[in-house]
Amino acid sequence: MADITLAEFNGRVWLVGGEVHIDDLLANTLTPDVSIELVRCESQSDVHDLWVQNCGEPTSSGMPWMIHPNIAARIRRTSPDYAVYFAQWSVMLDPDALAVIREAANWSVQNPEVPVILAEYLDPAGPQAMVDLSRLRAQLIEDKLAEHGIERSQVSRVRRLVDDVPGMAQESQRVDIVIVRLV
Repeated sequence: MADITLAEFNGRVWLVGGEVHIDDLLANTLTPDVSIELVRCESQSDVHDLWVQNCGEPTSSGMPWMIHPNIAARIRRTSPDYAVYFAQWSVMLDPDALAVIREAANWSVQNPEVPVILAEYLDPAGPQAMVDLSRLRAQLIEDKLAEHGIERSQVSRVRRLVDDVPGMAQESQRVDIVIVRLV
């Protein structure tokens, strides 16, 4: 489980886990060891359920802290590689995901000698449905990269264990586009 969990629905982002870090999150002073997970939700009730799951039953009828869109954008920009996030059990590429794929493709088109790796995060004890879902997500990303001019032979895939990544949820909702930048 991540130190900070953010839930996103309908263009808005809420802090649903890790409230002890809110001051540093807002001030951009988090230490590198603090992990953040951004979870796409399909409904407002999913946001609430994540809040209850991470923080327990709320003592009031309010909502969790809403995070400013610029802070959410900063988190996306500073995440490793190019992270493409999906809603739970979804393969839909929303506008944010399409923008991430386009950004990765633009860099890769200018550097065609550099391999592109799609990293899927899986729990080895997880259900086969998660493996199938992850494979479909990666295929959709690969298709979009190809639409942007990336040769399919330039793209490969790796599977990483969720246990190897601090703060990664057991049912990861992301696929990373890893581009090995040569220095």
